[in-house]
Amino acid sequence: MIVSDTGPLISVFQSGSFPLLQALIGNVVVPKAVVDEIIQHGWLNDLAAAGEKIRVVELETDEHAKATEVADAIGASDPLSHRGEAEAIVLACRQTELCELILIDELAARNYATKMGLRVTGFPGILLMATRTKVLSPEDLKSRLESCRDQGTYYGQQLIEDVYQMAQTVWRQS
Repeated sequence: MIVSDTGPLISVFQSGSFPLLQALIGNVVVPKAVVDEIIQHGWLNDLAAAGEKIRVVELETDEHAKATEVADAIGASDPLSHRGEAEAIVLACRQTELCELILIDELAARNYATKMGLRVTGFPGILLMATRTKVLSPEDLKSRLESCRDQGTYYGQQLIEDVYQMAQTVWRQS
């Protein structure tokens, strides 16, 4: 099972990378809070187009309380803005042995998920996987990250350059 937070999916939609995501990791599971955030950010049509390839799972009653705790731990100053990440982490922890990967871009949430024993990557990591398998060139990777940045996703120039350099190294070694 692959669980995703909102940010990586929005980046996937912004860059037209949903077919790439499907080819690399298959279907994705998301909690309801992630769906709500995707819709709030204006990506309802892309979410609808994904159909059953993005499966929505509702948290159990006790998991909602745990998600509130996780959101508080991730963003003490603004836990409400971390609800999607928190629910995704709780969902992934539901059956840790079945969760192969959780997609999260935000650093504090990534750190929390890692402490919970989850295998974590973000949208740039998905692009690096594609470069490693020669599905995507380093230049294509950079272009997709820049496209996301140009549409409002915060990928700083240094992050883009660092990931691009990693992609070039991976490309040469593959």
